[in-house]
Amino acid sequence: MRPIKVALVSTAKDWHGGEQQAFLLAQGLRQQGHDCRILARRGAAFGRRLKEAGFAVTTFFGKGWNPLAQWRMRTCWRNWQPNILHFNDSHALTTGGCAAWRLHQPVRIVSRRGSAPPHSVWRYHHLADQVVCVSRAAARACVAAGIDTRRLGVVYDGVDPRRMAAGNRDRGRRSLKINAGTKLVVCVASLTSPKGHRCLLDAWSRVVGNHCNDQVTTETRNSAQLVLVGDGPLRTQLTQQAEALRIRKTIRFLGYRQDVPDLIQAADVCTLASHQEGLGSSLIDAMLAGRPVVTTTAGGIPELLGNTSSPIAWAVKPNDAAALASALHTALHSTALAAQRSACARRRAMQHFTADQMVNQTLELYEQSLAVRETFTRRARIPVGVIDKSTNRPHPVRLGI
Repeated sequence: MRPIKVALVSTAKDWHGGEQQAFLLAQGLRQQGHDCRILARRGAAFGRRLKEAGFAVTTFFGKGWNPLAQWRMRTCWRNWQPNILHFNDSHALTTGGCAAWRLHQPVRIVSRRGSAPPHSVWRYHHLADQVVCVSRAAARACVAAGIDTRRLGVVYDGVDPRRMAAGNRDRGRRSLKINAGTKLVVCVASLTSPKGHRCLLDAWSRVVGNHCNDQVTTETRNSAQLVLVGDGPLRTQLTQQAEALRIRKTIRFLGYRQDVPDLIQAADVCTLASHQEGLGSSLIDAMLAGRPVVTTTAGGIPELLGNTSSPIAWAVKPNDAAALASALHTALHSTALAAQRSACARRRAMQHFTADQMVNQTLELYEQSLAVRETFTRRARIPVGVIDKSTNRPHPVRLGI
């Protein structure tokens, strides 16, 4: 494969799953001999971490709207002449797309991670050549919003198995000061509305408050902990909800943590209660770690879990606290079944959701997009995609499972 010059653009202020995926992509591109440079919001974690990892980083103020930021981005691209401009978030598409307006060479690609329809279809049609969706559910949401299907591709998130293998259960429990007999449920997600924490707290009150099942034991009520890893605007509201439900002593709000592999390995069950979800990369972490998973059927999560006769996790409808509580109780107390499902989940994650697979599929999309750019002139204004030889026109890139 020929070397490709990729400019990866992020306007994110905080570090979430999308930034972790971009970090893994940049590392993978470099390992395969491609040149990846970073444009990031000044003071944000993304630019700082990529710089620490040895990447060339250009920073700009805010989300990139001010004239100096536009000039810095455009000058960087004009001087370096990348083959690919990859916008890692919707704001990066808007501001970066404007800065790249009428630049002759780059193919413009934007990542779409959410399962909700995008607000502005215009920018996806006029500022991007290809929309890379994190799941088929995310792609369907784009189609429902009116984005041309010929612009859509699917590349699933991936996780580095070595990162999860480095996690240590005892170390994670010691950091939480939790003894061996405590049942531990871990949720890794930003404290935002789509992640479904309100429903999770309602479900947890049933588990520890004996509303779920008459067989819930005193030990479960007295020595069970729900650990919320992540931060966000709902923290105060969720704390108040836990107080109102009288379960505050059984919940730990950890905020952002760098020892996520240890915390996941420390868990007896990992959960994600989203009612909107592009895919759920924290679930991939749990699957690779061999931890039992309790989640919902929101967005792209069913694609992650697969459609097999033998379930690899417990998945319930979104916003159903009673069903979620029942699933959590079963996963916590059906040890043999949980071990069987988590082993199957780990095999599936290793087969389909590793970082190497994500990088290779993204590179395949880059190559296809560049081939089309070379075949069609910019004047033709035909969306980037794979060439359909029967019609000599592009059709959607179909990647992933």
